[in-house]
Amino acid sequence: MDKKQISPRAMVLVRALAKYYTARKAGLFERPGIIRAVDNISFSIPEGRTLGMVGESGSGKTTAARSILRLIDPDAGDIIINGASVHEMEKKELRSFRRNMQIVFQDPYSSLNPRMTVEKIITEPLRIHTSMRHQEIGRKFEEIIRLVGLEESHRDRYPHEFSGGQRQRIGIARALALEPTFIILDEPVSALDMSIQGQILNLLRDLQKKLGLTYLFVSHDLAVVEHMSDRVVVMYLGRIVEENQKKNLYASPLHPYTRSLMKSIPGVSPVKHGFSAIAGEIPSTETPPPGCHFHPRCPSVMDICRKTYPDMKTVKHARVACHLY
Repeated sequence: MDKKQISPRAMVLVRALAKYYTARKAGLFERPGIIRAVDNISFSIPEGRTLGMVGESGSGKTTAARSILRLIDPDAGDIIINGASVHEMEKKELRSFRRNMQIVFQDPYSSLNPRMTVEKIITEPLRIHTSMRHQEIGRKFEEIIRLVGLEESHRDRYPHEFSGGQRQRIGIARALALEPTFIILDEPVSALDMSIQGQILNLLRDLQKKLGLTYLFVSHDLAVVEHMSDRVVVMYLGRIVEENQKKNLYASPLHPYTRSLMKSIPGVSPVKHGFSAIAGEIPSTETPPPGCHFHPRCPSVMDICRKTYPDMKTVKHARVACHLY
């Protein structure tokens, strides 16, 4: 694989993305509600860079990630990858385009077919999406397996014979097989031991430098996101509440939710600001609070917060949805 050239252009552009679900009715005459899993989010990722996406469980991170790849179909918005509108593609065109975008899943065991050997798992995308001959596929397998730090002797072994870290390396190798330009990393180390997490994160960073990959890194762990990302978006109840450069976000977060989120997660440094941990639980996406959805838990709540959802504003090269600005 040759190193791809990195340029400042936007590799990924997401505009007003939305994904809604119909809630199950509680009674015979009750109207079904609408669950706004992802509600009108927009962002971009420059080529060769990493955008971190963080938030509590239920914030819409994984739904957003899978909607971008059309693993689930979004209800609105536009997704542009490498200049092509993914949202408008028909199934045949989308299948061909998928070689440009891949995903690494959270659980490296459940995402691998237990009945397939390592060689078959990694080379399956090549057999499906390319016309490569058997010998070419074999050479490609050897190249990829070395790239992710595995050995050729592993080719005939099955997923259950590997450790969690090795299984995740297999998942990464599978994602790299078609030489994609964009990869979504959906909680890629949360199922791994702490001692292994650093190895996988360093591997992902090395691969990005070597191949010029563009990442969307989805995680609830702010310490991991700090290690991996150039820029970070913070999601709450299906919406982006803050987008900021990594160094600025961790030094002086703008949104009260971001401040509280950092305080509530162990191992993140900005505790010196004295932010209080988040009170209460994340509300239901079916019946979100009126106005700013965070206002019932916000230590800086004002009257306007209870009535009007704030517009996204640009503040010091960041974006934030908060009435404080």
